[in-house]
Amino acid sequence: MKEKARASMQTIASQVGVSKATVSRALRNLPGLSEPVRSRILDTARKLGYVKHPLISAMMSDVRFKKTSTFSPVVALLHCMPWEKAENLHLNIKLLRDKAKEHASNLGYSVEEFYLNEPGMTPKRMLDIIKARGIRGIIFEHFFESDVRLEIDLSEFASVAIGFTLKSPNLHRVVVDQYNGLLLAIEKLKSLGYKRMGVVIPGLNETFTNFKREAALHVAHQATPQSDRVPMLIYSVDVDEKTLRNWLQDHEPDVILSIHNEIPTRIKALGFRIPEDIGFVHLGWHKSYMDWAGIAPNWDQVGIAATNQVVDQLNRNEFGVPEKPLTTLIEGTWMDGPSIPRRK
Repeated sequence: MKEKARASMQTIASQVGVSKATVSRALRNLPGLSEPVRSRILDTARKLGYVKHPLISAMMSDVRFKKTSTFSPVVALLHCMPWEKAENLHLNIKLLRDKAKEHASNLGYSVEEFYLNEPGMTPKRMLDIIKARGIRGIIFEHFFESDVRLEIDLSEFASVAIGFTLKSPNLHRVVVDQYNGLLLAIEKLKSLGYKRMGVVIPGLNETFTNFKREAALHVAHQATPQSDRVPMLIYSVDVDEKTLRNWLQDHEPDVILSIHNEIPTRIKALGFRIPEDIGFVHLGWHKSYMDWAGIAPNWDQVGIAATNQVVDQLNRNEFGVPEKPLTTLIEGTWMDGPSIPRRK
């Protein structure tokens, strides 16, 4: 990553022995300075690693020459879902996008949305379009496939990825903390008297999270009597009735935790009552799910954190793939609901 030390104009002015205004004139190559003074200022600026912020420079240029400013810092929000799912947004994805746009606006930026998988589009062409519009910051939403590797050049962009699905380029990323979210739910359920927690998860979603829920359940089982341990039910795309019935009969969980909205319907179709016979916890809780208890993943905070990361990189003049990417974890929040009453 191109990472440069930042020195202020005041630091340069103090070392050279001139005013800050004189330093500003020299850096902008304006007339009125002797060449020796200008040379000393530029030489000192180079030695101190002074770098002009490209976005601020553009804005100040408009102000300086009394032009109507067209300067509007923009962050690209790149939607990476399959094109056929583009109009069928999950509520939490919409929450992420809305909050990213709102927060960017609070920071003085706007967000422009792009679709990576629209017909005829390639990753390289998409970057060319974003670059042609003068956009330097990109938020990559999580993909709906695992182990994604893009052959793209991000050397001129400040970027952040959401989730673990984009493996290459390996960027700073913001991730919902599925691991601690499941542990939080299990601890809350224990306090309410539940003992046999059954987790039902699509296999593809587990690969999205690097199997974080499976790892969390393994840890939780170490503190659970062997007789109360319920193995995770992982299914491919949709759980069939026979598989779910057999799993329920074999392991008799007193509560099911899942991210699938259809699981409560399937449970009821098999003759179980919620919450009288079995409790239900939604691990991707949204405020519209008022009939269920769950873990709110806080996708709005994901949108805020991703926006902050890109804007911070722009402010520090950092572009390209980082040498040591950082991962920001967004903690989930337990939400009470009628599907989990306290057990006697």
